[in-house]
Amino acid sequence: MQAPKFWQNKNSKLAGFLNPLGGVYSFFVRRRLCHANPYQSKMPVICVGNLSVGGVGKTPVCLALGDYLRQKNKKFYFLNHGYKARQQSVLVDVHTHSAVDVGDEALLLALKAPTIVDRARARGAQLAEKLKADLLIMDDGFQNPTLVKTLSFIVVDGILGFGNERVLPAGPLREPVLTGLKRADALILVGKDIWGVQAYLNKNNLDLPVLKGRFVQDENVLNTLKNKTVGAFAGIGHPDKFFKMLTQNAVQLKTAKYFPDHYFYTRFDIEEMKKEYPDLVWATTTKDWVKIPPELRTNIVAVPGCFEFENPAQLDQMMKEVLS
Repeated sequence: MQAPKFWQNKNSKLAGFLNPLGGVYSFFVRRRLCHANPYQSKMPVICVGNLSVGGVGKTPVCLALGDYLRQKNKKFYFLNHGYKARQQSVLVDVHTHSAVDVGDEALLLALKAPTIVDRARARGAQLAEKLKADLLIMDDGFQNPTLVKTLSFIVVDGILGFGNERVLPAGPLREPVLTGLKRADALILVGKDIWGVQAYLNKNNLDLPVLKGRFVQDENVLNTLKNKTVGAFAGIGHPDKFFKMLTQNAVQLKTAKYFPDHYFYTRFDIEEMKKEYPDLVWATTTKDWVKIPPELRTNIVAVPGCFEFENPAQLDQMMKEVLS
């Protein structure tokens, strides 16, 4: 399911009509946060979350933080809730687990570092402790109050920002913006600030550190696709961003197929695309790639990408207390 357009329209009548339901949603989030008895882990817990639903790049940011900690010689684990995962409270094994078993994001994380899948965040942290981890990077879970966070980052897309600033279902937010930002330690802004996130912080007198960064695609892979006519497909939060990136890099799209976020591809899906356009090479994201059965990956190219911090020294300053 793609985010409805009115979620970006502050003057939407439909958003206004649904706003009372957003108040109800906010009430239950607030009540859950107030009545929690969170577990205090023996190790630092770094939370990478967001205030809105949909893909804003939390997992790539987690991977970037993982690269940073690896350079510091820290033994860290990722903790992911495993969206739609069949298995829980498990250490991911990339050789035996599929995306159906543990979720697409967990599988991507596990390709880089040990990853635990558990919706019960406290239980997942306890498993990491038993495995002698130095730190835990929690992918998502900012609104989950069951585990004490040492450092909480809020990831915000520079184009989408906070949408129409309304809570579900009237807007894209999981909780009111100001409520969430007051619990955060820093904001990670992805891409150009088109929405006006920095101005919003200034307007509301929020002295919150803002770490800027951007996604960078693998140029070697893109060069193999440049000036060629290809097909593309994606099942992520905002597929248009992937398709636009391809065209901006001189990839000529014959067709672009949209799938729901976290979609698990079937043999029928892949074979139908190839049947419709039998001569095309297909491009997709690494998040989609891991969900395609290996025997069906012929003529499908994954376009890897990574998140890069604009000012690594600023991240050093934020992480200094955690690492000490």
